[in-house]
Amino acid sequence: MLDVLAPVEAAIRDGRHDDALRHLAAVPADAPLPAALAWRLGVLLHQRGRFDAADACYGRAVFDVADRPRASALADQAQVLAGRAATRWAKGDRTRSRHLAEEAVRVAEQSGDDSALAAAYVAQALAAFSDGNRADNEHAYARALAAAERAGDLGQQLRIRCNIGSRLVEEGRYRPAVDELGEAVRLGGLLGHPTLLPLALHNRAEAWLGLGELRRARSDADEALALWQRAGSPLAAFGLTLTARVHRVRGATRQAAAAYQAALAMGEPDGNSQVLVEACAGLARLSHADDPVTAAQYAQRALSLPNAAGPTGAELAAGWVALCSGDPQAALRYGEQVRAEAGRRRDAAGLAEAMELATFAAHRASSATTAAALRRLLAGLVEAAAIWAELGNEFALATNALLQARLTGDRMAEVVASDRLRHIGVQEGAWQVAGPLAAVGPTPVPEVEVQTLGHFAVRLAGEPVPVGSWQSRKARDLVKLVVAHFGKPVAREALATALWPEADTEVALRRLSVLISTVRGVLDPERRHPAGRYLGTDPTTVRLDPTHVAVDALFFYEAARAAIAADGADTTKAGSGVSANPAGTAVADLDAPLLGRLEAVVARYTGDFCDDGEVTGDWVQRPRAVLAGLHREVIHRLARRCRDLGRTEAAIGWYLRLTAEDSYDEPAHLGLIGALSAAGRHGEASRCYQEYVTRMREMDVEPAILPLRRHTPVRPNNS
Repeated sequence: MLDVLAPVEAAIRDGRHDDALRHLAAVPADAPLPAALAWRLGVLLHQRGRFDAADACYGRAVFDVADRPRASALADQAQVLAGRAATRWAKGDRTRSRHLAEEAVRVAEQSGDDSALAAAYVAQALAAFSDGNRADNEHAYARALAAAERAGDLGQQLRIRCNIGSRLVEEGRYRPAVDELGEAVRLGGLLGHPTLLPLALHNRAEAWLGLGELRRARSDADEALALWQRAGSPLAAFGLTLTARVHRVRGATRQAAAAYQAALAMGEPDGNSQVLVEACAGLARLSHADDPVTAAQYAQRALSLPNAAGPTGAELAAGWVALCSGDPQAALRYGEQVRAEAGRRRDAAGLAEAMELATFAAHRASSATTAAALRRLLAGLVEAAAIWAELGNEFALATNALLQARLTGDRMAEVVASDRLRHIGVQEGAWQVAGPLAAVGPTPVPEVEVQTLGHFAVRLAGEPVPVGSWQSRKARDLVKLVVAHFGKPVAREALATALWPEADTEVALRRLSVLISTVRGVLDPERRHPAGRYLGTDPTTVRLDPTHVAVDALFFYEAARAAIAADGADTTKAGSGVSANPAGTAVADLDAPLLGRLEAVVARYTGDFCDDGEVTGDWVQRPRAVLAGLHREVIHRLARRCRDLGRTEAAIGWYLRLTAEDSYDEPAHLGLIGALSAAGRHGEASRCYQEYVTRMREMDVEPAILPLRRHTPVRPNNS
């Protein structure tokens, strides 16, 4: 037997790991293996994801202590026990894994061997993780890393850092995880480790995903998968599940489904429960829109499988599938179960998502629509948002903001949240994946949409109304006139006079009645609804019904006023000395939602009111001036807020826009000069100051003296 094992031992000794496993295939499957060889082969097989083969290797170990020092023999025995505990853990056998880990620690401590201690403490950490005991898990990893560093065992250090990073990800501590796993990636590259380097990249991809950094997550996940596939490792199944999850979050549903199916196929032969649970849970979420029955079957399979990481992922998938399939009671049960389990496991991300699930399940299950009921529901979402903010997950924060906006009917907040999701990289397919977005659904397409900022257009269920459908320009003018009053009813006589100023009042009013009927025919060509559904009337007034008609000018008008009020209230609070910085949160983080709202309002101004040359007169000029003034005021506030937050380049851009549109805007000139100076662009600041002086003197206004540099005030040039 020694002759058969000699090539295996030589290959292990020389670090030719692929050769060692190839020679092992020639050894009879029932042949015993010296413990020192068995655990080294077991580690190799485990790291390559061949858990059954690794377990078999550990089971063939023989402990011959006759010709060896007792400490050395005990160290090998501890390594075998620790390796087998880790393999059993990977296969979901929590009870056996825990018993083996306890025995490994006892034997390793007797041996006094630091490498054996490191392996045993890792096994102990895994067992604690399965039990949801995060404190013991953290303590065991700290002892393992210290032992590995004492032993100078870089490979074990790499493994431990990968696992610590994974634990940090599970706890939602994504920034520390990125740092820890960055060191693991460095070590993996240094050692050229074919299996642990991709594991480090894989775990870091999970951390990036937790932060909502979808592009970075995809990059690391793709690199890890490619390395595992190049090595022919079954661990590629883990890479496939993560790649699938990144695609699922992005809304790339076809790519996600393909990756999950491939992972499922790889995980089936070895019964890799971690892979199978993740793949089934993911496929359940992806299937619900097209095949709810299949989605429920996948969810039940995920729930039925053992999983060392606990039931949270499977229960969340089952809960969202139930909610999106019309069973809020079942969804509520799953949400409450996950909330309890996630709290016990210190799984902050799982806890936050469970709160969102439970909130919307309770909302669907209850018929209560009172203000108090709404406040209770919002409280759950606000608490979840606080957790996401602490974790730094931009995707989850934007999703939560959208949930709150939909619940409260805040259209502008919904627009801001949707814009944030698109900026992060989320595609339309995300609304079809069982989860928070699918639970609320995409923003409904308005029945009637009127565009008046820039050129005039009307869309019915998203389809533009051809110009020929209006029969006359007067019909379009009537719509514009009503829009110009920003949602208020307009007197019939005022409309008649504006449309037919030369006509007799009675004649003009009769013409108006005909025109109202014409417009109603344009807005509801098949007469499916009551006459006043879109263009409402009473004996004296006419108005567009905002319940069924979306008007861009009205939306901008209301959103701009609300944003200005919010900015003013925030500025007042800051000036009063009231703290707006709970728990030491960065000021920029607190200002981000308001900044985003201001930016979104500016983006909604697509042109001046009815600036298509069709209509003229005071009734157009007045609303045009009001809207343009609001637009400039929002830009002013946005520029000032950017400047105050230290985002000087953004502030400079906004101030340049203001001065280009109105070269006599003194606050804009002064803001631009201050921002340029703050950015260290003193030459430009000086030139802009002289331009400002010129413009002010053209209006006989005394220009301000600005101290751009310390002790060097800039004065007007009198030459």
